[in-house]
This record gives sequence, C-alpha cells and structure tokens, in this order.
Amino acid sequence: MEKINLSEFGFNILQIESTAACNMACSFCPYPLKEDKITKMNIDDIKLIIDQINHDDKNFRYVTFSQFNEPLLDNRIFELIEYVQSKGLKVLMITNGLLLNKKKNVDELIRLKPELKISLQVIEDNKLDERGLNLEMENYAKTIFDFCMKIKDTELKTTIDIGNQYNNSLFKYYLKKILGISTGDPSVPKSTNETLNKFKFFVEKLNQLDKNFIDDKTLDFLSKQDTRDIFEYAPNDHNKEKGFKLANNIELKLKHFWYGRKISDFYPAFDRSFSCHNPILGIQADGNVVPCCLAYDNSISQGNIKQKNLKDILENNDFLKNLRSKSGSKHITCRKCMGEKTRRGVLFQFLRRKMKNLFS
Repeated sequence: MEKINLSEFGFNILQIESTAACNMACSFCPYPLKEDKITKMNIDDIKLIIDQINHDDKNFRYVTFSQFNEPLLDNRIFELIEYVQSKGLKVLMITNGLLLNKKKNVDELIRLKPELKISLQVIEDNKLDERGLNLEMENYAKTIFDFCMKIKDTELKTTIDIGNQYNNSLFKYYLKKILGISTGDPSVPKSTNETLNKFKFFVEKLNQLDKNFIDDKTLDFLSKQDTRDIFEYAPNDHNKEKGFKLANNIELKLKHFWYGRKISDFYPAFDRSFSCHNPILGIQADGNVVPCCLAYDNSISQGNIKQKNLKDILENNDFLKNLRSKSGSKHITCRKCMGEKTRRGVLFQFLRRKMKNLFS
C-alpha cells in the first residue's frame, strides 16, 4: 500500500477516535452534543489507516486515539498502541484519568511507554458536576495521585494538564465579557493566580499522601513563587511549555484553555479572509475524516475511510486549499470557529481586524 506524508497536507498529528464513548460529559467539551456515543471503529480499519502513514515523515509527530472520547474505554487500546509503535510511529495517549485505578491499565501503560497526557483540567470540588460526574473531587484526585506514585521514576513520561485561561488582568477579563468575546468556560478559573492557588492545593494534597514525593524545599519554593516564574506559556506548542516537575517522568502543566464548543456556540465571523493551519487530522469512530480537532459531527467531513483511502480523500481537496488560504470560500463551521461568543463580539472582532490591517 502506498504510504503518504501527512505533513504534506498540513497535518502533523493524527487523531483516531477508536470508540465514540466517553465516561465524562464536560461542559466545555462537545461530547454531550454528539449524536453518536456508541460506535466502535473496526480494528482492521484502524490498522489500515496506520499502514498508510509514512513513519519517515520527519514533520509527523504522533498518533493519538482520542477526539472527544475516552480511549481507555476501548478494550483494544493497548493492541492498537502496540501496532502503531510497531510501525515506527509515536503514540500520545490522552485520558481523563478516571480509569487509571485499573491495574491492567497501569501495567500496560508502563510496559508500552506511550507519551501520556492526563486531562485533569479542573481541580475544584464543586466543579466535577460540570464534567458530568457524580463524584467527589477527592476521590477523582486520589486516582491521579495513586497513579503518580505507581509510575514515579518509570520510563512512562506523563504530563498532567490543568486548564488555565491566562487572564492575568481581571480588567481585560470583564472587558471581554462586555464586548461579547469568549472568556472560556465557567468551570475554569478566570485568572492565572486563581489557577495557581488550585495548583498549589493539588501539590500539597499529593504530598500528604506521600511525604517523599515532593520535598519540603520544593514546597517552600512553590509557595513563594509567582506563576510566571514557574510556568512558561507557548501559545503555539503546548509541548514546549515549561511545567512543574513532580518527578523525573511526571510534569504538571497549566494548559491554555481551549473552549471546545466553539463550532456550536459561537456566531460565525463576518470576515472570511482568514486561514486555518490546524495541524490535527481527526478520524471519527464512524470513519469520517475531519480537518479539525473540534469537529464532533460530519458537517466538514472530507470523506470516509470505509469508502476511500486517506490519500484519495486529502489529494485535490478544495476545502483544504481554501482553508489554508486567506482567499476562497469558508464553511460556516469554520467561520463559527473563527467567530465569537456573541454578535457584538463578532462585530468587535471584525472592526479590530480591519483597524489592524489599516495600520499595518
């Protein structure tokens, strides 16, 4: 089978939704809006996709088995990870962490050593209901803490993400609200300092479980630092951001919060002269190929892998050409993604862009 370089089409990450199911229903995620929550992609179809990716593509980064699903709900996930690795491709495993209390999951992750990301996002007691959970935060956090102690100093490189809206100025935050510009989701703290306090709480709780996990000197250092002295924000590449090391292989990061329901909740941008260079190609559990990590339905499907191979779907694709260019028509879904929370927000966005172009 002919292999393709996904990076030639502008993609360096491949997200395959092996199952459509998730065990959370977060207020900031499109999952609760999805009609399909049960489909499992045929494992032979998944392997056929992997077989088409050229592992010698130097600009390709990794495969991950999530779009808006929880990959650990798929009992084939470790077979799939092993298959991808056997083809010389990297795997990033993204999980909400609820199932990291299962011995098999822990053992297999340690054995296969994919890069692991735990999407913790919210660490407040009263916010778990906004993730669709009837669960005490203490129990959820303990699962994460116990997992950290089991994998500490193994070769399993793990990042724990906590959502942060990087609103260092409350004046700017409330100005955005007045202007109708998105400020994210209420489940995420509105200021960086507020997030940092929650972050410190997380570390102290972890230390209560294991006094040897983090030494007193590090805790003392943490209590006296400003966020900007600990973290480094890299807006275009989360992997380049500096986090806080909990162990040699475990890092806690503040992740720039990305509101996932933009294409359902936002008003479409007036200005269509935008380009999108999203590097993530998504393949949904039903086989639809979407050039976007926010797509949860088939409104911008470019084709289905059950009917065509990836190369045929991506080649001579006018949708992609228009999306990558500032000229050409843009789909309403893409215009919503580039739009804002309210009509006045879209108007302000339009005027701001026009003024910027006028004086540039």
